[in-house]
Amino acid sequence: MARMRKFETTSDSGESATISDSATEDSAQAKPESFGQLPFFDSSITRMMGLPVEVWLRAQTGLLKAVEPVAMGWIERRREAATAALDTFEKMSHCNDLQELCAVQRDWFEAAMRRFDTDFHALADQALALSQEAMSATRYAAQTSSEMTGLAMQTAKQAATRGQEMVQQATDQAA
Repeated sequence: MARMRKFETTSDSGESATISDSATEDSAQAKPESFGQLPFFDSSITRMMGLPVEVWLRAQTGLLKAVEPVAMGWIERRREAATAALDTFEKMSHCNDLQELCAVQRDWFEAAMRRFDTDFHALADQALALSQEAMSATRYAAQTSSEMTGLAMQTAKQAATRGQEMVQQATDQAA
């Protein structure tokens, strides 16, 4: 009697999938199989296929975390600079003589140079943080790649063993 068999599985990320095929088995004897039982649909293979995306996302997350404090500091210093410029123009508009005007301008210039110095120190810190994050991402990718290679070898060996067992069972049944 022909009937449809359904194979259901759940991936590492929790997604489920169903595949149907027609089979010529009695419904009382038919047992659904999962993808994990099929040698070509092992969960380690799906992990290997998702590895590049995972590594890229981890690297991007690390870089964004390294950039965030520096970017926030830079934005804060730009806000301070705009506020200082507005305050300076207001003070300059109320100056009565040239000496007072020069003192206000000198104070503004000194504050601008301090912010400029802070920007360069933050830039140096940012370069260090980004290089450390790049090294960390590279280390993670290399470690994960070697683990995935070992996992792939293990999966290939398991598939070969299952294939040999199936051949042996077929040979035994034929004899």
